[in-house]
Amino acid sequence: MHIAFDHLVHLTERPEQVKMAFEQWGLVAIHGGRHPSWGTYNALCYVEHLRYIEWIGIADIQTARTCGNPLITQLVADRQEGSGFSQFAFRTNDIEAVAAQLKSKGFAPVGPLPGSRERDDGKQLTWSMLFIEDDTDGAFRYPFFIQWGDRDDVRMNELAPLMRHPIGSVSLSSISLYTLDLQRTVNGYRRLFDLPEPDVERDEAGAYAELAVGGIAIRFYEADRRHPSTRPFSCRLVGVQKPRRIEIEGATYIISGS
Repeated sequence: MHIAFDHLVHLTERPEQVKMAFEQWGLVAIHGGRHPSWGTYNALCYVEHLRYIEWIGIADIQTARTCGNPLITQLVADRQEGSGFSQFAFRTNDIEAVAAQLKSKGFAPVGPLPGSRERDDGKQLTWSMLFIEDDTDGAFRYPFFIQWGDRDDVRMNELAPLMRHPIGSVSLSSISLYTLDLQRTVNGYRRLFDLPEPDVERDEAGAYAELAVGGIAIRFYEADRRHPSTRPFSCRLVGVQKPRRIEIEGATYIISGS
């Protein structure tokens, strides 16, 4: 399937405060908008290749609990553990074809489901989201897929100013997450994206396997008693002049030159 990495979802009680903190660190960030039918609102930080980080908060918990969107259902569940990264999405220009490919591989797609919000300038943004029915027994979580209402070239023209940051030419290069069953997770992602078998390596955080998907690296770590979670826990932003490590609202951002 032809896909590209789209965005990383960071659940937080205060999206506007995380936005302000990133601005103080030299990154351009904006208020996004509200999703009335989901009970959520967001702020955003765009980086190169139309990738972005979404800081999302729940404004109306009752609406969030009953809206039926799988992403929001996941956010409500993750909220019990606290703030932090929750999900990530890959972009496609043919979401119906992706759904058909998922079915052909034995997955059960959920959707496409519609989404929308109004920008500050009054423009209505629209998109479609596609999820995978969970068959993992809680061992790991699949990403979701998104198709925007506007073509990539239109979005690139509109969003280009937001991808220029005072601290450098910033790109999101990798995401790290925990899994309760490393081999099962690798097998699931290999089947999903038609990937080769990776080597299992080890660093200071433990044993991991890394897969290249949609222009970024996804690094899976075996969870342990200290980290009994399947959520992403860190991401790497590259292309900045002054490296730093940022820990904010339950998530770690590793910012480096390369």
